[in-house]
Amino acid sequence: MKVLIETHTRVEGTGNMRRGEFYVNDQEFKENPDFTVGVVAYEWVEQQKRETGFRDTVIEKVIWNEVNDITELVKQIRPIEPIDDLPF
Repeated sequence: MKVLIETHTRVEGTGNMRRGEFYVNDQEFKENPDFTVGVVAYEWVEQQKRETGFRDTVIEKVIWNEVNDITELVKQIRPIEPIDDLPF
């Protein structure tokens, strides 16, 4: 399924707005649409941070399909840390 994601961020005091279309997994979308789109939006915001050289970035607003606000959900998403099972 294709969704439209719009992000509003502030990078070192300068406001930015980006909009793009992304594909999401249909089955996961049917189970929990906000979380599924939120993960894609989080990954896109992380990509935007890399593009700006990891400058101080604040997420102000994230919406999908122009009506669904998932800002707080995206702010709460964190990457899963790899398991460190080395013996030393």
